[in-house]
Amino acid sequence: MAILFLALALVAPWCKAQESQPQFRVTNYTIDATLFPSTHMLAAKTRIELLPEADLTSLSFRLDSALRVKSVVGPTGQPAQFEQQGLILNLSLPSPLSQGKPAALTVEYSGALASADGSPVEGLKLAYVGPEGSYLLYPACWFPVNGAGLDRFSSTMHITVPQGETVIASGESSGPVSAADGVTYTFHYDQNSFPGTVIAGQYLTQPASAAGVNITLYLKQSEAKYASSYGAAAEKILAFYASRFGTLPTRQLALVEIGDDTVGGYSAPGIVALAARGFSDPVNYDLLAHEMAHQWWRCLVSPATPNDAFLDEGLATYSAALFIQDAEGETAFEDRMHTIAIDALTHENVAPIAQAGQLHPFSPEYQSIVFDKGAMVFHMLRWVIGDPAFFATLQAAAREYAWKSMTTAEFQKLAEQNGKQQLTYFFAQWVDSTGVPQFKRQWAIYRTQHGYQVVGKMQQDLDIFRMPIEIRVYVRGRKPVNERIEMIGTTADFTVNTPARPLQVVIDPASDILKYTPETKVQVEMARGDQLAQATEYFAAINQYRQVLQDNPNNSLAHFRIGDILFKLHNYNAALEEFQDSLNGDLKPKWVEVWSYLKIGEIFDVTGQRDRALNEYERALHTNDNTQGALDLANRYIQKPYTEKTNQIGA
Repeated sequence: MAILFLALALVAPWCKAQESQPQFRVTNYTIDATLFPSTHMLAAKTRIELLPEADLTSLSFRLDSALRVKSVVGPTGQPAQFEQQGLILNLSLPSPLSQGKPAALTVEYSGALASADGSPVEGLKLAYVGPEGSYLLYPACWFPVNGAGLDRFSSTMHITVPQGETVIASGESSGPVSAADGVTYTFHYDQNSFPGTVIAGQYLTQPASAAGVNITLYLKQSEAKYASSYGAAAEKILAFYASRFGTLPTRQLALVEIGDDTVGGYSAPGIVALAARGFSDPVNYDLLAHEMAHQWWRCLVSPATPNDAFLDEGLATYSAALFIQDAEGETAFEDRMHTIAIDALTHENVAPIAQAGQLHPFSPEYQSIVFDKGAMVFHMLRWVIGDPAFFATLQAAAREYAWKSMTTAEFQKLAEQNGKQQLTYFFAQWVDSTGVPQFKRQWAIYRTQHGYQVVGKMQQDLDIFRMPIEIRVYVRGRKPVNERIEMIGTTADFTVNTPARPLQVVIDPASDILKYTPETKVQVEMARGDQLAQATEYFAAINQYRQVLQDNPNNSLAHFRIGDILFKLHNYNAALEEFQDSLNGDLKPKWVEVWSYLKIGEIFDVTGQRDRALNEYERALHTNDNTQGALDLANRYIQKPYTEKTNQIGA
């Protein structure tokens, strides 16, 4: 259904780690790969340069299980024994490797990359070779990977494709060199990062530039109309990020369209790849800005461990919100941060941010804790230390940890240096622990010689809580009066002097702190139901929405969501009752009215009651609300009845 939020999967910065901690670091890859789009085949030979951190006789890598190894040549040039167990490639070396002594080995392999079979993430296609275009994303582990997302490396890649295709990859490009069997592109990337993404196909190209960076857009014919708007958007985003984080080290950036059968977006050094659905009018600024932020927060500076992942995805999420604040204003920024806060609260109690490595990178829990609560941590840190110190901290991180990994403790130290205060309490509360406050307040008003005085008390339930809190007092005929109060523990007193009679006292009016309110609790419960519905766990979703209705039977959105699920399940009588209850409820948000009329009309159409269906479509038109094309759909249904064929589970 068009109204439901479409969540775009964003790739976590690493494949799931090997069971045992690797005892070596890969320093460089040299990859010779040939793509055969007509047969979906990949054939490759990869030379792996590594540095042992202990004396080793065996090594373990991760490799897409659709790819089968043909041979392995050890450091001495002798064949090495190998065994593939699912995603794990185990190697037994003919002679031991010595700690601290560089070594190299070569792996030859091939296989068909036509589906998600073999992917490191079950059911998610991360590597594909085909005639309509190919993409080999680094998280696919399409070459033998060690410490994915953690082990930074340089690379040289020679990629051969059929004549007429273009190849995009990280690094300085040379070629193409034509031969009888195709055309070969060469890419050399000499910094330690994650240059393991290759994209190929027939593209239209359009150049742009921003902040000293040459931008090239690679789009298919169907999306070529977005080249100008997305090029201009990329220029604005790069210029903004350069002003906040420092100049992007790379001089080239490719904005590339990939297939719609994979993730919504992924960023590699010098490359921002968006699925075709990511191109739209107007520009999807949030998605584009998020992926472009990874040029700093992953490609330039990466998390040292999976438990530091919020330094990647959380900071990219907040960076995108910062761009929205700059480009679209405070109202748009507050709306975005409100959505992030609700998403953060949906699974906040599952695990602390500091234990993110225990979560599956593609789960709703990981998204909530790492992406969304992670973004809120940066938002709250900005509130605590102030804008100058916050942005100085980000610039210091990009400067001092360029081409390196960074731990949470190291980031904390930078924040303390720039903020000129000790922040152990902050990171212990928001990164190492779970739990968010729910504030209560009481106050009294006193008349003074020069106006009024509000004397009150704030309360919340977290014993170790410590944060500066803004108190806003609205007064009659004057601007509100704000006071910043340091709250330590469960209670804090406040006194605010006002020139006119106080009307209302609000705690944290700008939502600088992640917290529960009666309103957000309902929104969080609804968000949990939406996630269950998107996962097609329909009966669990209905139960979740029923919990919302226990507290507020007039919640139109909860009734609508239940009705929509029942409609998908062909339980038309029960669905009709829910849509009618939605119309009799609080009608929040406003669009539930027009869409309830539409859904009732669809029920009457599918049950052979055309006159009643037409009546509902007319009612929909009278709302004058075209949210998600509702009025256009009503007019279409008036001309041609809705049929059951478009109502399939999971559609």
